[in-house]
Amino acid sequence: MLLNPTSLSLRQAGAADWPAVEALLLANKLPTEGAQAHLSTYLLATHNGEVIGCAGAEVYGSVALLRSVAVAPGLQKQGIGRLLVERLLQEAAARDIATLYLLTVTAPEYFAQYGFKRIKSEAAPAALKASAEFQGACPACAALMALTLREAPAGDATLPVAVLGAGPVGLAAVAQLIERGLPFVALEAGAEVGASLLDYGHVALFSPWQYDVDPAMARLLAPAGWAPPPAAELPTAGEVVRRVLQPFAALPTVAASLKLGARVQAVSREGFDKVKSAGRDRAAFVVRYTQGGAMRELRARAVIDATGTWNQPNPLGADGLPARGEAEARDRIFYGIPDIAGALRSRYEGRRTLVVGAGHSAANALLALAELAKASPGTRLAWAVRSPALQRVFGGGTADALPARGALGAALRRLRDGGALEFFSGLRITAIERVGPRLRVSGLDNDQRPVVVDGIDEIICATGQRPDLTLTSELRLKLDPWLESTEALGPLIDPNLHSCGTVRPHGHRELAHPEPDFYTVGVKSYGRAPTFLMATGFEQARSVVAAIAGDLAAADRVELDLPETGVCSTESGPASEATGCCGPATEDKVALPKPGCAPKPAAAARCCG
Repeated sequence: MLLNPTSLSLRQAGAADWPAVEALLLANKLPTEGAQAHLSTYLLATHNGEVIGCAGAEVYGSVALLRSVAVAPGLQKQGIGRLLVERLLQEAAARDIATLYLLTVTAPEYFAQYGFKRIKSEAAPAALKASAEFQGACPACAALMALTLREAPAGDATLPVAVLGAGPVGLAAVAQLIERGLPFVALEAGAEVGASLLDYGHVALFSPWQYDVDPAMARLLAPAGWAPPPAAELPTAGEVVRRVLQPFAALPTVAASLKLGARVQAVSREGFDKVKSAGRDRAAFVVRYTQGGAMRELRARAVIDATGTWNQPNPLGADGLPARGEAEARDRIFYGIPDIAGALRSRYEGRRTLVVGAGHSAANALLALAELAKASPGTRLAWAVRSPALQRVFGGGTADALPARGALGAALRRLRDGGALEFFSGLRITAIERVGPRLRVSGLDNDQRPVVVDGIDEIICATGQRPDLTLTSELRLKLDPWLESTEALGPLIDPNLHSCGTVRPHGHRELAHPEPDFYTVGVKSYGRAPTFLMATGFEQARSVVAAIAGDLAAADRVELDLPETGVCSTESGPASEATGCCGPATEDKVALPKPGCAPKPAAAARCCG
């Protein structure tokens, strides 16, 4: 069929065009993974109102990934693809894109006519490597090609790297920056380093010292006479601060660039709001913070956000919003892990306390209350969880490579089974109200039947935390839509799907955003997902700093071997009570291989054309 060129038109795609675009991609055996999320930057060719061609671009700051160049079968070789590609190149230049990239198996010669040249896959920017095509939609043998539209400027090496947060992961990033000779400024909102850990400093960690000390920090501390703690011993959170973070912060090379009591208010690009693109990657970051009652600003070449989530607790309300009356009962609710055996003993002694949550924080609070009840018989405890499946909190027991973690879950199971507490399974709290001197907690069970718990003196809310996204609202971030983690990490850590061993090794690729040289690390990189380990953050910091330094070989190298949990579970169904379904631990510790070409059917050979 020959088309009349005058009846052909080009337009931007809209959400309603996805079925037509998907059909084109499938007809041309091109990948659909990730395409719908970038539909707003797709260009369509139409004839008499019918979509007959498409071409897309995934924009990541100053670079973009050209993909999904497809024309309806029977209408090819009429110049439709050429019109689409040429228009996309024009639009990329107008967006001030520095370099366009693409992956192709069968069409390198076609794209070479536009100036695209083959490059090594490791030369791809970190943001592109986190895209669906790089993460497996295209086979490993696909050719990577690039077209330079303008020379991307080098960052101002005289500017520091801004590290937001001086907890374990933030200071691990500082150590890596020092070892690479990169200038930095670390901003910590607290009065001292490790402020969040000190908030639950009484809690014993289930990770022994071997997982709680960043190797780069240890190397820098050694010349000062610092001796590492015994690798197999279990520290408290406070001991990590006192024995590692504080000595490290006191080193002259660290102290000179560490600002305490510096609360970050916002991060942006100098002279650029979120909308403006042209020249964006040439602008320095501006970090606005308050210190000593004064508003200050810091210019930076890169930003590492390690601000964590501890000070952003989730509410008691099961729908993600505070329960009705929660704010009014704030004086009777503790968010986090109170020091029940120490400073806050009098608050809980002789009273009835409801602990809400199904994680390690809830387990620590319940076990501490149980010990208090042994010494003070009038002390009573109750436990409410939203999900009836408790395998995740009970853990893998003796199968857990961290014995203390397994023992914590086992002790909680014994406490629940021994009848030493009231247990409310599947309780979704909707309201809290004062009834005389006590609280009434109301909610629904799994069958939507009303549940009322009367006579509560105190509530401990241990429902997890969430990231503060207001700090970076003027930056271009790519977040998982429900976990609020970095987008590439979402599928790996989604608790709705499963929890099996550890998250596969990851680094700068998964932690990057469309905003060049901005990275989220530490527990904040996981967003609302639970079970982050400190050692994971140390590896993240190492990889990210290597990427900022331009050492992509080191940034892509995996230097992490995490202990297995011994748990494989789903949130619903009988499988949540299964154990040992993850297979041998050695299988969980290796990075997932990239898909190759040989196993794919011949029909999929053009998957990235």
